[in-house]
Amino acid sequence: MSMTYYINVYGCQMNVHDSEIISGILESESFSSTEDPESADVILLVSCAVREHAETRVLGRVSQLGGWWRGRKSGKPLMVLCGCVAQEHGDSLLERFRDLDLVVGPDCYRDLPRLIRGSARMSAVDFREGDYTGIEPVRTEFPRAYVTIMRGCDNFCSYCIVPYVRGREHSRKSDAILSEIAALSEGGYGEITLLGQNVNSYHDGETSFPLLLRRVASEARSSWIRFVTSHPKDLGQETVKVMASEQNICRYLHLPFQSGSDVILKKMNRGYTTREYLERIGMLRDAMPDIVLSTDVIAGFPGESEEDFQKTIDLLEEVRFDNAFLFKYSERSGTAACSLEDPVSEEERLARLNRLQDLQRRITVEKSGELLRRTLRILVTGPAKKPRQQAGRTEGNRMVILEDTDFNPGSFVNVRITRADGWTHFGEPCGSPER
Repeated sequence: MSMTYYINVYGCQMNVHDSEIISGILESESFSSTEDPESADVILLVSCAVREHAETRVLGRVSQLGGWWRGRKSGKPLMVLCGCVAQEHGDSLLERFRDLDLVVGPDCYRDLPRLIRGSARMSAVDFREGDYTGIEPVRTEFPRAYVTIMRGCDNFCSYCIVPYVRGREHSRKSDAILSEIAALSEGGYGEITLLGQNVNSYHDGETSFPLLLRRVASEARSSWIRFVTSHPKDLGQETVKVMASEQNICRYLHLPFQSGSDVILKKMNRGYTTREYLERIGMLRDAMPDIVLSTDVIAGFPGESEEDFQKTIDLLEEVRFDNAFLFKYSERSGTAACSLEDPVSEEERLARLNRLQDLQRRITVEKSGELLRRTLRILVTGPAKKPRQQAGRTEGNRMVILEDTDFNPGSFVNVRITRADGWTHFGEPCGSPER
């Protein structure tokens, strides 16, 4: 029986790629996608549980969709909650939301066709050893593609729910990864991002992350290679050497530091000190002076004094990241941080977050301003939001908007930067596209 499905994604790049895997599983079983939720037989929500706000958003969407169809004459579509929130709460979600039919965790997506065609309201949230090798994802973001190299996490940072909802760390076999990379490069994908909760700790028993990275770069010479996310404690000299020596590995790294206070880093169970973090920044900039750096920071972690917070401000000023993702601390039930004493008030968390945002906004504007009148290579990704505009990304992952151009997505174009608006830039082509 043919059925149509609509999928809505919340959260990180891992969830985006998981949605592509889900689509691949469904379409291999004769399901077809639709962009109209009202015409769908099945609605799937892929959820994120890393922060309370993300969880609240997706559960609010469950309530909204339930109310939308309740009482209509036409049949209600089957509603499926997938991902981390599903894994976190399991059966209890079926009790809370009467319009929710299935709750499916990240390791159980292969069961979706059977569960959807079944008649029972149920949850499937057990952890499993396998991965999704062999599934052909339905890719949605050409010319950019994601490849999962590992799933799960063994770090157990005290604030983080990921190990509890994604399971323990396990790496895919390098041969399967390289085969997928080769097919994407041959298919014209201009950018390939390697995904994992902590890519630096990748190891399939024979192949370490630096060796995998070098092999990936060799396999996809015509594509830019990125990877995310990197944990500072596991970022080593070999990885930096590979980045510096392989021309198609982007000179860009997202390296979360979370706090500039060693006291808070220890409470977070991060496994490094600020001195060690700054040594890694120095190592990166020594090898690649033009590297673009971004980071994550948490404001208002339990026990964070004004002195601790000032050290975070100081580190942000010292490193001068090109971009930063800034958050106020969010309690996640079941994590070790929930039992810590001396919580920071919600009001103070927000005030500290605002201070971080003001500082980083100034730094980002200053760093972006340094690019004016410079010529950069960009990958054209497709239409921008406004008519007659196209969007692209630099090697450093900066957004660039082009006016009145008609390049094919996947083209590499030389662009002269004419204006910058924070992390978004505007440019004019100067030279023929390379693809």
